[in-house]
Amino acid sequence: MSASSLMQHPDRWLAVLRIATGAWFIKAIGSKWLLLGGVLPMPMASGRWIETLPRILEGYAESNPIALLQALLHDVLIPNAELLAHLTAVGEGLVGIGLTFGFLTRTSAVGGLFLLVVYELAALGLPFPRHGLKLFMIVAFLAFFFTRAGMIWGLDGWLRRRTASAAT
Repeated sequence: MSASSLMQHPDRWLAVLRIATGAWFIKAIGSKWLLLGGVLPMPMASGRWIETLPRILEGYAESNPIALLQALLHDVLIPNAELLAHLTAVGEGLVGIGLTFGFLTRTSAVGGLFLLVVYELAALGLPFPRHGLKLFMIVAFLAFFFTRAGMIWGLDGWLRRRTASAAT
C-alpha cells in the first residue's frame, strides 16, 4: 500500500486520533469514578481519587514557580480538593465519552482543552518530560475543535445526516 493511498482519507485518520484520545480520557471512568459494586460507574469521584488529589495538588504547589498559581493552589484548590476531584473525574469521563463517540465533539474539545490548560498551569514546576502528553493533547483538541472531527465515525455526523435527510 503506497503512502498516497494511505492519505486519501485524512478525515478518517483524524477520527482514529479522536477515538484514541477519547479512550485515553475514558480511563478516568475506571480510575477516578465511583464504581458501585466495583462495576457500575457513577458520575462522581471515587474515594481513592478524593484522597489522592490533595497530595498531587500539594506537590504542584510546592514546585510551581509562579507565586500567583502557588497561592491559587494553596488557598483555593487544595481546600476544595473534594469538589475538584468530582469535577475533574466527571469532566474527564464526559470528555472521553464525547470524543470516543464523536458526540458534541466541539464541546468535548473545549472541555478537554480547559482541563488540560488548567492541569498544565498547576504543574508548571514539573520537569518538561512530564508535560509532553498534555501538550500533545492540547494540539489534538484544537484540531478536533477546528476540523469538526466528530463528523466522521461519530454521532455528530450521523445526527447531521439524519437531520438533513429528514428535512428533505
